[in-house]
Amino acid sequence: ALNGGSSLSVKIDDAKGGNYEKLEVDDKSADTSVTDTASTTTLSLSATDSVAEGSQITYTATLTNVAGTPVIVTLSNGAVITIEAGKTTGSVTVDAPKDDVYKDAGTVQATISTTTGGNFENLATNPAAAVTEVTDT
Repeated sequence: ALNGGSSLSVKIDDAKGGNYEKLEVDDKSADTSVTDTASTTTLSLSATDSVAEGSQITYTATLTNVAGTPVIVTLSNGAVITIEAGKTTGSVTVDAPKDDVYKDAGTVQATISTTTGGNFENLATNPAAAVTEVTDT
């Protein structure tokens, strides 16, 4: 495989066949340069918009391009999402906070902490938090 900024030089050493009376091989090489810019794949996180206290929140990690190898996404809350090779999304479900008689429900948020895998040229992580409103029961 060639990367951006690489060059390639090839020449023909020998040629046979074709029923030619006389076949002369030019010993000059053919040179080419490869120009390539790294393709960027973006990873973002979303969550269930609203849940009741004690129910479950689903977090979904989404890629803008298909993963070449499994992608492991670790969230700020410790949950781990695996996006399988050949896919663009993966999900994990976590428990929402349970009912607390001393305080009202609020919001729960998570962000992407770390990622590994995918075999991307350039993986950009969207820093936006996935926010879920937890309603009082």
